[in-house]
Amino acid sequence: MSNQFYPGAHIAELFFPLSNNENSVLQVIQKIVAGGYYRGFETGIIHQPEIAKSIRELAEQNKMHVTQWLTFELLKDNLNLGSLDKMLRETSIKRACELVHLAAECGTSKLSLVSGSDPGAARREEAKEGFAEALIRIGEVVNQYPGMLMQVEPLDRFAHKRQLIGPTGETVTWMTRLRADCPHLYLAWDSAHVALNEEDLAESLRLAAPLISQLHLANAILDPQAQGYGDYHMKFGEPGFLTDATAAHIVATAKDLPLPPELGEISIAVEMRTTADDDLWDNESQCRAFLQRALAAAQ
Repeated sequence: MSNQFYPGAHIAELFFPLSNNENSVLQVIQKIVAGGYYRGFETGIIHQPEIAKSIRELAEQNKMHVTQWLTFELLKDNLNLGSLDKMLRETSIKRACELVHLAAECGTSKLSLVSGSDPGAARREEAKEGFAEALIRIGEVVNQYPGMLMQVEPLDRFAHKRQLIGPTGETVTWMTRLRADCPHLYLAWDSAHVALNEEDLAESLRLAAPLISQLHLANAILDPQAQGYGDYHMKFGEPGFLTDATAAHIVATAKDLPLPPELGEISIAVEMRTTADDDLWDNESQCRAFLQRALAAAQ
């Protein structure tokens, strides 16, 4: 039986220049919902209670899935859930736990985060133990909200972001063991980071399949000698690796893998960051068309 995917709008990236204006984010969500194509959307954390309430009501009335990222909030305060500095890690965990409650006010079903920087091979296992403790404690708060899961996005280990949680095989081994204490933990798969880790996309998907809660179609330049090498949330197509054919290959591969049955459909979104100079809705239109082509070609 083939898996089904629902299209998501990564508002935090597609409308990045508006991300600090919560009224503008709400207006974008309203327009996205009215458009009728997407069945989910991704944002940062919302702080204003009345806006959170409006987002939750919109999502409930229109059967939309809400994903929120803690990343922006934690980076803003230089916090790091995988830090070897125990005091910093403790501060980071407490802040993340507070943010879970804010996410719940928006009706969030997927609370999303990343690990923090990689300290190097000598202390990597120690850092992973600290990050595991953080996830268990955050997960205890997530468990207070039925229907909410927590997902970690592995990033690239050596190319650009240099994160603690990166290569797929290592991540899956670590995460599978951790799920005994953190049962609602899943993996947000991102094509750019997999490619920058110099992994085969299809093999990474096969390894991660039982844990995958969403897919990001993200582009990157993979030549270390080329300008723009790394994860800059660039537009799809050349000079990056994420062409129409590659996106269709990702979706077609994932379609027949043993993804978590308890999740039902899996969200798939294009991750492309805009600037203040961009026509934001034109960029959204281009990303929507790219996603539609990928989904159609994979059928």
